Amino acid sequence: MSATTPEFDRCASQYEEHAPIQREAAAWLAEWLPATISGTSLELGAGTGFFTRHLVAKTEKLVASDIAPRMIRAGAIAFPTARWIVAGATEPPRNEAYHWIFSSSLNQWLPDPRRTLRQWHEISAPGARLLSGWFIRGTLADFFATCPEASPFVWHGVNEWLEIFRESGWSPLRHQARDFVSKHRDSATMLRQIHNAGAAVPRRIGVSRLRQAMRNYDEMHPTREGVSATFSFLRLEALRQ
Repeated sequence: MSATTPEFDRCASQYEEHAPIQREAAAWLAEWLPATISGTSLELGAGTGFFTRHLVAKTEKLVASDIAPRMIRAGAIAFPTARWIVAGATEPPRNEAYHWIFSSSLNQWLPDPRRTLRQWHEISAPGARLLSGWFIRGTLADFFATCPEASPFVWHGVNEWLEIFRESGWSPLRHQARDFVSKHRDSATMLRQIHNAGAAVPRRIGVSRLRQAMRNYDEMHPTREGVSATFSFLRLEALRQ
């Protein structure tokens, strides 16, 4: 599955309905927020505001950004005290030096995470901190084992991500991984929910191949409720080197 700006933009009005795991993961990430956050903060990939809701009461000055304009409009209505701008995580706003950088459910989509994290380093103030959470290797692992070509990219594990951050000028202070599990009637329902949140099956997969993969998954991984989907999530706090 892959995600593009048009897909996330298309799904803005229904995103929150179909992204319960992202909401739950954002709340878990927010457990690491300090009571107050001084200076200017930047949230990247803010979407409709799953993590923003945890930031607005704690931040002195928050800039919330996303590359999808409809996501931005929805977020601005829900959390008007933040300043919302259209900007991509790979080309972040450079008009000021940020004391905190936040993101939730974003980093797995970065095509070149080292380059992007170096850019985040460039726009941050000396001594800045980064708090981020994202999906890592282990996410939908059983389904991707059934249909490897459905994976949108090469997934990274915890140690790989820690090294990527260090190489990009960030010193990890603490990190923790956790699995979130969702239940679905069958794999078709599972994939439909993921698609409706903005992710899509890569075009290289034919319809017949995908249907066969779903049948195999339903047969190999039944539960009392139907099937389950596991999402592995990593939260990390880092200091600008």
